[in-house]
Amino acid sequence: MRTYLPIRHSELESFISTLSMQVDELFAPTSDFLVENDECDSEELEYLLSVSAGEKALKLRASQASPGLVLAIDIDYNQIESESADTVTLNSSVKWEQVQCALLAYEGEEELTWFATQEIADELAGWK
Repeated sequence: MRTYLPIRHSELESFISTLSMQVDELFAPTSDFLVENDECDSEELEYLLSVSAGEKALKLRASQASPGLVLAIDIDYNQIESESADTVTLNSSVKWEQVQCALLAYEGEEELTWFATQEIADELAGWK
């Protein structure tokens, strides 16, 4: 299941170095979310969730000039502890190999900027 994690810059630095991270909640296509958005296809659902994560990420950024940081993470269904309207909590850590890409949110822009997983460490200093 594709999920989205709004993350602070310092948390992302730590995640890259430790390759594992406990997370509080991830934006995800929960049962309630799917029912509420039943007219949307899978791409539209992913877009809605990533934008929600981007909005939250903007609140976590280090400065107004910094982008909001979001990680797209594929989780196993057996990692889900509980779900709410559009988020899930997990019963285990997320591993770096589950990260699919980074998305950057900028104030006033609807579209998120995509970065491949292998680009994240190299680009991270510029996202501060």
